[in-house]
Amino acid sequence: MRISPFLLSALASALLAQAPSPGGTPALKWRGSLWASAVTQNRDTGDSSLVFRPLEAGQGQFTLDGLMLGVDAALTGGWSAKATLLTGQAGKVVQGSTGDSGTIAPVEAMLVWTGEHDTFRAGRMITFIGMEFLDGAQDVAASRGLLFSFVDPFGQVGINWHHAFSPVWSADLWAFNGEDRTRDNNHGKTVGLGLTYNHAGSQENFLSLQAYSGVEQDGFGPASHTGAEGRKRERVCLMGQWIGGGSTFQWEASLGRESFGAASILGATAPATATWRGYGFICKQAITPSLGLFARAEWLSDDLGVRLSADPTIREGLGLAGPIAYAGRMGANLRAQAASIGVEQKYGPAFARLELRQDRLNRDLTDTQGRAFRENLSGTLSLGASF
Repeated sequence: MRISPFLLSALASALLAQAPSPGGTPALKWRGSLWASAVTQNRDTGDSSLVFRPLEAGQGQFTLDGLMLGVDAALTGGWSAKATLLTGQAGKVVQGSTGDSGTIAPVEAMLVWTGEHDTFRAGRMITFIGMEFLDGAQDVAASRGLLFSFVDPFGQVGINWHHAFSPVWSADLWAFNGEDRTRDNNHGKTVGLGLTYNHAGSQENFLSLQAYSGVEQDGFGPASHTGAEGRKRERVCLMGQWIGGGSTFQWEASLGRESFGAASILGATAPATATWRGYGFICKQAITPSLGLFARAEWLSDDLGVRLSADPTIREGLGLAGPIAYAGRMGANLRAQAASIGVEQKYGPAFARLELRQDRLNRDLTDTQGRAFRENLSGTLSLGASF
């Protein structure tokens, strides 16, 4: 949401009142990570993009996927400030999703107040939903999955209130601009509720249910109409993690729907509602303290193709690559599956991951030689470290 000057002034005044004296210096904690990958696939595309993997760089390239640098400043009275910059391929994608240019994205820039049972955040923050992280160094697999690529948002700008009823149960309340938006161009807002269960109070073993709903104008530039109420989007995400011994399990179920005007959907004669359903599971088994095996399986249904059409090859296969910027088409009924297996070797804070992945769609796609295909096989080598 657009934070009003009054709110910013009030927050700034509160921080100045709680800040250390001129002779004192806030305690700073620096953090960072970087990850890079080399990818090959058995399908050639016209723009050299990776089929089913639109967020990642193209075929046969070794790319800096992400460099993340952040700082936490501890103030007084429970206040702190948090800022994180992301660059590389991931930074470029995040900037593009918000309608901005460049490759450096301020993915976190917020004020935080922490009490005994409550935490309040205001500013830009990374999304709370999904089983993968914007920081690729924290992920289990070497590639980005279907749900991360096509369904889950990257972040939001607004406010979040987190309340812990006990070490086991907690709840969240959000109010923010539309997903992946840094600017507000209408009167709509998205609100969200969350409920989380932490088994025996463990932060590693949890089950969380998150729900968002909002009516917002999603257009950028000439497509943005100040004061106009845009389409409604609703989503529910159930996710969890369990770590026991050398085993790690992560899972996600995401359901959503969003409304579109007839002019946005090819073949529509009236406003249409697009729905999607995604399910995913990741597991990792440690063989030694530094060596582990991992696997991921995902399924995604997209009735109008508005989600999967973010892939240029799928978009062309749906007939949406023409001069009119359709978001999807009637009767698309897309169903995609992906399965990955791989191995990870750790070297202290650094890692190397090698992954073999297969994706499949229930609709014919076409490669640069004009051959029809529905399956794609890719291999990924990912290197990175946290510091």
